[in-house]
Amino acid sequence: MVRLRPIQSDAIVAAGYDSERRVLAVKYESGTVYEYLDVEPGLYEELLQAQPHPWSRVGERVKAHRFRQV
Repeated sequence: MVRLRPIQSDAIVAAGYDSERRVLAVKYESGTVYEYLDVEPGLYEELLQAQPHPWSRVGERVKAHRFRQV
């Protein structure tokens, strides 16, 4: 599992990125964690830089990737 770090956001509580697998993990306020597949590293960096409202800025682009619940 991808190591998560706290995120300042209304929609998500943590996120992490595995650069070798190109997987972005996002933990939502509900406690559910999703892994988004084949995500470019720049998108994760944008998410980090967009705090305190990262999901409104990059959420649609993240959700466009294939995903799985973990």
